[in-house]
Amino acid sequence: MDILKLISDINRMRILNILHNKNKTCVCVLEDILGLNQSNLSRHLNKLKKAGVIIGKKRSQWVDYEISEEFLEENHFVKEILETRLTGKIFLEDLKNTECTEC
Repeated sequence: MDILKLISDINRMRILNILHNKNKTCVCVLEDILGLNQSNLSRHLNKLKKAGVIIGKKRSQWVDYEISEEFLEENHFVKEILETRLTGKIFLEDLKNTECTEC
């Protein structure tokens, strides 16, 4: 899948924003913050994972997701977007909500 098409979805950008700022994050935290049902969230995570954007690591009964450093090295523009451009209200609220949500 084309990277621009992949990141053009608001929910996938919200996921990347959270993962970029919180590092490893489990599905239950993403569900709570994004307000997506498990099926919808899994669809987005699978697209990101299939494209090599994120990595999932099993931890007991949870899967923790993180952004692939290799992907960021190969796609500097995505890293720049994540570091400097996501200042919209929804992105800031997502980050605020990560402060009080844990598995």
